Amino acid sequence: MEKQEHKTSLFGGTAVDKTHPRVELRGRLDRLCALVVELQILAERQELMSLVEELEEVGGKLYDVLSCEVTGKTCDDLFLWGMNGDEIRERSHHPERYFATGHIRPHYTMGVIAAGLNSLRTQIRETELSACRAFTAEDGKIDRADLIKTLNRLSSAVYILTYKYLPDGYDKTVRLPKAKETPN
Repeated sequence: MEKQEHKTSLFGGTAVDKTHPRVELRGRLDRLCALVVELQILAERQELMSLVEELEEVGGKLYDVLSCEVTGKTCDDLFLWGMNGDEIRERSHHPERYFATGHIRPHYTMGVIAAGLNSLRTQIRETELSACRAFTAEDGKIDRADLIKTLNRLSSAVYILTYKYLPDGYDKTVRLPKAKETPN
């Protein structure tokens, strides 16, 4: 029997509609890998070889996520640029402690490199949401928390990488309100 054009093989030779959430997730992961390459080309043109290498690590981890999704293998804990996932999360959630400034407010004065990194970060977040849709059962049980966590930490990693490539003196930040204390 000939495969229908609106179907694709997802796992074990099973044909599914191309609108299946896992097919969408794979497409988003492919797009992220393409965005990384585009940013590497831009970074190389600006002679930012350290960024080219940093993005190579991000791209490698994205390919790992894609491979783990396809094969069903568990994703290893994220480790980038000498930091584990918890350290990456800490820095991204508390930039004032590590970068002497608040959360970045995107603005055209951030420059093309930081803007590109911010765009990559937002695409990773959208891919994380796609993974949540693909791996959350009707009863709310999460099937692939490892993939979701890795994507979450990757968006945080790209966020902290953005700080490194902001122009000197960049001062467009968001002042987040402090959490209200609850009475005892």
